[in-house]
Amino acid sequence: MKYKHFLCIAPVIAFLFSCEKVIEFNGDEVKPKLVLNSILAPDSVVKVHLTKSRFFLDISRGFEEIDRAEVTLWKDGSRIDSLQYTGKYYTGTYVPREGDNLRITASCTGFDPIECETQIVPATPIISVDTMNFTLEKTYYYDYIYDSETGTGYWEVDSSRYYMLISTDLNITFKDPADTVNYYTIVLYLNTSFSDGYVSNSQISYQSDDLVFKTNNENLFEDEWTQNMYSYPFSDELFNGKEYKLKIKISNILWNAVYIPEENSEENSEENSEIISRDIQVTLQSISPSYYLFLKTREAGTDTDDMQFFSEPVQIYTNIKGGIGIFGNYSISSYRLTLEN
Repeated sequence: MKYKHFLCIAPVIAFLFSCEKVIEFNGDEVKPKLVLNSILAPDSVVKVHLTKSRFFLDISRGFEEIDRAEVTLWKDGSRIDSLQYTGKYYTGTYVPREGDNLRITASCTGFDPIECETQIVPATPIISVDTMNFTLEKTYYYDYIYDSETGTGYWEVDSSRYYMLISTDLNITFKDPADTVNYYTIVLYLNTSFSDGYVSNSQISYQSDDLVFKTNNENLFEDEWTQNMYSYPFSDELFNGKEYKLKIKISNILWNAVYIPEENSEENSEENSEIISRDIQVTLQSISPSYYLFLKTREAGTDTDDMQFFSEPVQIYTNIKGGIGIFGNYSISSYRLTLEN
């Protein structure tokens, strides 16, 4: 006997839509707050983005930027810089150093004053990066050939144009500092240098079945929405104070598109810019606890589960006293893998 499953599901769907009702909000509108966002990067001056919070029933798009605030930077309790609005950002002159205890205060007419603080985390050096199962595959372009007389078309391989795809496993070894809880994320880039001086860099997505990416006994990368990620935060819970070899996999990285002109064509006489070097840049980012919590809660808040409307909303982490937003930092160590042309 065959059962039609849609007969069982239909009442549930009908129930969901039949219960739809517009409910007017009769509460008081919350007073707007200052929203401060700043992630301090290594070798960069302090930069702050300041906006006005928006009521959750407000259907307008974007956020109103605040350009008339007084924003001050403090270090170890002493005022060291006054940040100036330079268009979109409040920018200072101080470049943070490892171990700095920094605090930012901001005030603006019509808003409650806010403050936040962070300590600059030290970088954790990468000891080595080993490649395994490296493959380089040539893939040709296809051209669509259309016949106007018959109104039909077909795809044909274009042997004059191709691109290369890189796939490899990476083992990234580093030594985690002891006696402290540390947080990390991995970021990868493909850098290509040309003879005319131009350098292109594109971020590389990756996958992994490493234990650090498992939550509730489930691998993060088994979810179809996170199968190819550019970065994801993890803690040193499994290897605190020890040397650790993190395993990730990168696949189908576009090396570059190559065009081979036909013989005796005018293009053969042109002087084209040549690729002189390529490398994969492996970056280990040591991130502050506040930045880690922000990234984790933001990821949970953007969960794409089909039944999300039955779940509780996720509160995005904030460490801004009197306001909303995030004030964090990260430090980096890099390792370059040179690729043969």
